[in-house]
Amino acid sequence: MTVLETPISIGRTPLVRLSRFEPRAGVELYAKLESMNPGGSVKDRAAQAIVDDAIKRGRLAGSKDPASRVSILLDATSGNTGIAYAMLGAAHGFLVKLCVPANVTPERKRLLRAYGADVVWTDPMDGSDGAIAEARRLYASNPESFFYADQYNNDANWRAHYETTGPEILEQTDGRVTHFVAGLGTSGTFMGTGRRLRASRPGIELVTVEPDSPLHGLEGLKHMGTAIVPGIYDAGLATSHMTVSTEEAHAITRALARDAGLLVGPSSGAALAASIALARTLDRGVIVTVFPDGGARYLSEPLWDSDTAQLVLPAEARAAIRTHAIAAYPDEACGVLLGSSVNTVSAAISLDNTTDLERRRRFLVGPDEYRRAERHAAESGLEIVGFYHSHPDHPAEPSAFDLEHAWPNLSYAIQSVRNGAARDLRSWRLRNDRSAFIEELID
Repeated sequence: MTVLETPISIGRTPLVRLSRFEPRAGVELYAKLESMNPGGSVKDRAAQAIVDDAIKRGRLAGSKDPASRVSILLDATSGNTGIAYAMLGAAHGFLVKLCVPANVTPERKRLLRAYGADVVWTDPMDGSDGAIAEARRLYASNPESFFYADQYNNDANWRAHYETTGPEILEQTDGRVTHFVAGLGTSGTFMGTGRRLRASRPGIELVTVEPDSPLHGLEGLKHMGTAIVPGIYDAGLATSHMTVSTEEAHAITRALARDAGLLVGPSSGAALAASIALARTLDRGVIVTVFPDGGARYLSEPLWDSDTAQLVLPAEARAAIRTHAIAAYPDEACGVLLGSSVNTVSAAISLDNTTDLERRRRFLVGPDEYRRAERHAAESGLEIVGFYHSHPDHPAEPSAFDLEHAWPNLSYAIQSVRNGAARDLRSWRLRNDRSAFIEELID
């Protein structure tokens, strides 16, 4: 009888046919369901390979080995790799410290907390690149304390897919695969799987998928032209490159849930959108893509609501916004909206306007104020779900300055104040491509 030291078995995920999405006869569409990994994503594969390699080379030791000191794994992540690291750390007994953009979904935050990871939340405006910069700074300041996993430049990342994902696809398609499509984040999935498939089928078409804009809402994917390019990425491997808009990816993600019973994340929707577009150009083919994770860790996101969004704003919060706006007049007031879920506000907390610009027309929440809001949210068991500010002697409509400084996936309530009296209160949400605001109905 074989007994596993830890109940973790990564890989051997199912390949499913997506016949309902095949645009023409003769072209087959398939997807690897990586949400079936124990940590819930494709990143389990890379994390396991990185950890196994580090332990083998003596660069990482767990506390379950009494003869060794506890080591700390450090890395930057947008969530999924961090969750995998934290899961493996709990299983093997090493500590995990992660640098993560503060605007990742609440579900990811809770998973990291559940596995016991030590998380440094970085500026959401800097995205994954900001998390990378912070991880590098921490490592440079104290290299003896950390094993810096550096998933973006660690060859164990792509090798995990060369050794597992690629062979699985070849086996599951009986070697018939003609096209492989994958999104680019660290690029490990595409690089490793693509190299393995090409080694067995030299004529295979390898297609990358990226967001169509640097200002996108596809968590886990990189717009390579404007991002820090991972060291493991080789653009020369791809046969072709495709881009997908956030809106198209979200629409396909919703369709997968409602029409095929597959609850997946938005990067999966992007991968399928590109695969469908590719399929329309072919007469025959077997296209395989990867669905990196499941949709359960995105349920708080508004992508599931194709209709007009609503913001639940209780009377107490409305009164707090109105009182603050009147007191600050003729200057702008600003504050934070706290809630237990997206689109539902529990409290409105006033913040200081830190702008050095013309205060009647500008508001700015500084880093110290933002951290204070985060602490207040944590102490209350809530999340930051949006911000509010006032428009003195102007309509409750977003300005160009608002458009420049807002973040996607948050609500922005605007209180109009005219001659010191509160007027309209309206709420807005920034489109994921940052091109414009969409109004939310206030309930």
